Amino acid sequence: MQSDTLYRFDQVLQSRRLGGRHADWVEWDLLQRNAARHGGRAAFADTWGGTPPTARRQRSWAEAALDVDTIIANLLRRGAQPDTVLVSQLPSVYESVYLDCATSKLSQQHLAMSLELGRAETVGVLQKLRPRVAVTVPTWHGRDVAAWYQEAQRDDPGMTVYVLLRPGEAVPPGMHDFAELLDGSVWQTYRRDDLQYLRTDPLRVHELLPTSGTTGVPKISRRTTLDWFQVHSVCIAERAGHTVYDTRLMMGPLAGGSGRLWGVHVPLYTAGASVYLTEFDESAALDLTDIVRATIWAWNPALLTRLVTGEGFRARALPTLRQVSYSGAPLPGEVSERLRSRGITPFNVYGTSEVGGCMSPILPGVRAEHLANAAGVPFEGFDVPVVDAAGERLGPGEVGEILIWNVHHGYWDSPADDEATFHDEEYGGRWEGYQHTGDLGMYDEYGYLRVMGRKKDMILRGGQNIFPKEIEDWLSQHEAVRDVAVVAMPDPVMGERACAVVVPQAGFLPTLADFQAFLDQRGVAKFKWPERVEVLTALPLGPGGKVLKGELREWLLRRIAQDA
Repeated sequence: MQSDTLYRFDQVLQSRRLGGRHADWVEWDLLQRNAARHGGRAAFADTWGGTPPTARRQRSWAEAALDVDTIIANLLRRGAQPDTVLVSQLPSVYESVYLDCATSKLSQQHLAMSLELGRAETVGVLQKLRPRVAVTVPTWHGRDVAAWYQEAQRDDPGMTVYVLLRPGEAVPPGMHDFAELLDGSVWQTYRRDDLQYLRTDPLRVHELLPTSGTTGVPKISRRTTLDWFQVHSVCIAERAGHTVYDTRLMMGPLAGGSGRLWGVHVPLYTAGASVYLTEFDESAALDLTDIVRATIWAWNPALLTRLVTGEGFRARALPTLRQVSYSGAPLPGEVSERLRSRGITPFNVYGTSEVGGCMSPILPGVRAEHLANAAGVPFEGFDVPVVDAAGERLGPGEVGEILIWNVHHGYWDSPADDEATFHDEEYGGRWEGYQHTGDLGMYDEYGYLRVMGRKKDMILRGGQNIFPKEIEDWLSQHEAVRDVAVVAMPDPVMGERACAVVVPQAGFLPTLADFQAFLDQRGVAKFKWPERVEVLTALPLGPGGKVLKGELREWLLRRIAQDA
């Protein structure tokens, strides 16, 4: 097992100096607390069996706590050891939450892996981490997922694989039915009170987070309950104002940082109910909102944008919906405005998988432009400076690179990535231990940070900087635009010019002249206007909902070459 980390205990002392909160609980403890306080209340539901009421699965807090304890006892009976790895690759189902709670109690490390990964990436992660236990599904969208795990088992026969089955599915050879871990006969040997003897250190690495896209073996960031939950998710839950009386509809997969935040951590902390939409569908999401009386939509900006800009959203009253919580990417300004016009508050979190979400709005008294355009105010326990090219901390109104500090452990078995991410050569060592995000940002006079975009995405046109996010926010207000990304295209005279890649609303086909006239009417400087428009049916997205602008730039270069 790989054990060297960047963590040192003086990071905890620094976190305390910055106001971070620290407690002795892990995820399992919160589950037991919720079962004791709210045992009969709904905890988790999903659409693994379908969206009709008779097909949806649901568990109360008391039932979920018993399920998790049964999983722990069965894993112990099968020889579970601390500090080993459990990998899950599941759709949005409540078993994913169960595994987080169980591994936290067993002092194990858990990686929730996206089902969007392919065979090569999945097998690569399994070979990298060598988990003792893996949990997945036999097939997904026509892909033979079980075969990937059988391939990994040939290299690592000590890995036990459990599969979550739909009715009619059979257990693949060499694997086990996940139902075996819910076998209640284990309590003939163990007592639930025995689990109190297992105590877990919140500073022990527990959560493993994949941090790259859908191609190549992901980098694996390592997190603990303290930094990833207590300092990070608790601040977010409290600032967002989620409560035990909320019902949260989760739109996207539970793998990755945003999925764990909104789908696992916030529900465990606040004890509100969560409904997981296993397969995203706009009509199903709107129907479920009314059926379960959802008060909050959570997770993926790309999926939320599809919902809010669709005809169904305009046609529905959605009287219970009060907030849209999201992270992983910005929400277009027009989408934010549509929500606010309906009395629905958009709540964003900005951050990274390596050090967590580091800031959000402070909702009481927040200004409308901060909900639309600002990332927020840093959380207690974080330091989030904006620095210039010399590494000097900048004041309000000045644009520079965003750096983030929180307690961190670095990556799994990747010293080169640790070096590139946390060690400071660019600024002469003065920001050693801070993550260099590669994002450009600017604080305003109220202490709110506005993210201007990626350093590598900034367009340099004849010596003038164009921040794509600014132009995207403007163009998202155009009636013809459903989604938009602005990227650089090479130019022999100006160096670079801006190209707008657009997903249009139904019945529209926007032109370059339309966009230029629109921006002119709003007083946007002419050098920022797009000088080419391309129309697509969808933008390429990573698992976290971020537009893959590298892919767009490569596609655009091919288009330009074809035109030439």
